[in-house]
Amino acid sequence: MSLYLASTVRQQLLRQSNGVARRYTAASSTPSSDNNNNNDNQPLIPTWNDYFKLRSKRRIFEIASYAPSTIFPAAFTGSYFMQMEIDPTTTIVGMDPLMAAGIATVGAGFCGFLAGPVFGDAFFKLLNRKYVPEMDARDKDFYERVKKNRADARLNSIRNPVPDYYGEKIQSVADYRSWLRKQREHYRKGVFGGSADDLEQ
Repeated sequence: MSLYLASTVRQQLLRQSNGVARRYTAASSTPSSDNNNNNDNQPLIPTWNDYFKLRSKRRIFEIASYAPSTIFPAAFTGSYFMQMEIDPTTTIVGMDPLMAAGIATVGAGFCGFLAGPVFGDAFFKLLNRKYVPEMDARDKDFYERVKKNRADARLNSIRNPVPDYYGEKIQSVADYRSWLRKQREHYRKGVFGGSADDLEQ
């Protein structure tokens, strides 16, 4: 009888210890899974300042692309005309051949200059593919804010020009707040005349 009771008590203790071990394992594994979920849900561009840093970086790519996109088309067009055998007695589109070649070379360089930012933006997106979807969403949100808060262009004048109408100079949250103050200042000058300081006196 005593042996039966002892075995029964031993089995109950084993069940309790196994249950405690399972609960401890489940509890210890929960935080790690929560952390993994949090890492998966965390945005790649968490703050507006992070967005503005990427925006400035993209602008650098666009500016840097001006030189090659201008030089290469102009050089290619110029070398093409230099290798051509041109009869000096003929005309090209009614112009002297040298003049036509010069205009075509300058025109090719100018077209490349205009296309420079497009190439720079494409190269930036190629190197930062993982940021592109969130960057596009942030761009849309930012431009909606600029469109909503900028001053009325009808109040523009020589003495009171609209400050940074497209928000191109904004590179941080602090710059955005300063931009908002300038838009309000422009509105007050355009509607009431004078400055905001004059209105407060």
